[in-house]
Amino acid sequence: MKVLKIVGIVVLLLVIVFGVLMWLNSRPVTKDQAVSEIKGFIDNSLNDKKSIYSALVYIDAPQKDILMSYAAGKSNGEMVKTDQPFHVASVGKLFTATLIGHFIDEGKIQLSDPVNLYLDDAMLENLFVYEGSDYKDQVTIQQLLSHTSGVADYFAIEDNGLMEALYQTPDKFFTPQELVKYTREQQSAHFAPGGGYHYSDTGYILLGLIIESVSEKPFHENLHEVIFDPLDMNDTYLMFYSEPKNGLRPIAEAWVNGHEISQYQSVSIDWAGGGVISTLDDLATYIRALYQGKIITTGTLDALNKFDYEFMSGIAYGNGFMQMQFEKFMPLFEYLPKMTGHMGVLGTQLFYDAPSDMVYVSSYGSTDATAASVQSMMQILATVHRIK
Repeated sequence: MKVLKIVGIVVLLLVIVFGVLMWLNSRPVTKDQAVSEIKGFIDNSLNDKKSIYSALVYIDAPQKDILMSYAAGKSNGEMVKTDQPFHVASVGKLFTATLIGHFIDEGKIQLSDPVNLYLDDAMLENLFVYEGSDYKDQVTIQQLLSHTSGVADYFAIEDNGLMEALYQTPDKFFTPQELVKYTREQQSAHFAPGGGYHYSDTGYILLGLIIESVSEKPFHENLHEVIFDPLDMNDTYLMFYSEPKNGLRPIAEAWVNGHEISQYQSVSIDWAGGGVISTLDDLATYIRALYQGKIITTGTLDALNKFDYEFMSGIAYGNGFMQMQFEKFMPLFEYLPKMTGHMGVLGTQLFYDAPSDMVYVSSYGSTDATAASVQSMMQILATVHRIK
């Protein structure tokens, strides 16, 4: 998985954040002091040696009367701006899950449906073969959403995946069908459906193809018609497939293992798993509208937000959604809200806390920023908590 670099974050958090949060949690601050501290956390997260050159952060905490967007660092030789479009990476899985929810509400699919109702045998061939048995007829939509189908991940290095192809073959355009074919021919299933948890972008490519099958429309048209256009997300689009209403603007740099790949054709390796370009404001609009019942029904959202699986200790996984359960990092953090949403490999984060109506969005534009972005989020949430 692209975000498996998070494994090991716990150690970093325990060593670095423990003392910091113990101190932060003991001292109340004014709103102005909080804003100053938050900007400092973001500035300090930049690190040229680790290819973390810019940061974009949005925080809206109505109960604390704080709403701020902040941009730090440079992209393409210029200072980044808070309205700069960026690659959302795996945050895009939220959109795919939302589209599945939309078609559930329309009565066209169910979470329990086997995927072979929508995808033919040729597409599913050899994706779900485990220990000599082919389980392609038993895999459900819910299992693809929750990464419990057993299918391998075409992206993950540990799965002999294609992550390095992002910078080794910059002119290569990947189609969804090619990505599935790679898993079919070069990888093996990890377990029988329902037999474990293994994060898989291949599973989300299949979900995108299911959405196309159900709707009889391209995936990107569904994104715009169901989500982007109704919410006036006018700077959001699926790269290579559509354009935003406000027109194309320079995308923030995206650094993968020391390579700047934001304009590469190979970025097409992300599709229904995270190929969306967006902005802080557009993502904030989406996540709040989602939890206000403006896109899918509350009942369907609740079904997607059943966090029965563990991405890693402290991060639970549902059906296309993550939940940050900070107290599982350490009981010290139990006062932090259970933020629900998703994160991506480029230090991208989109999270919401329903009880406080708080929204948090970030993009750090680098695969080296996973730990720094989580640390900053925790520091920022702790600081917001201290506002009196």
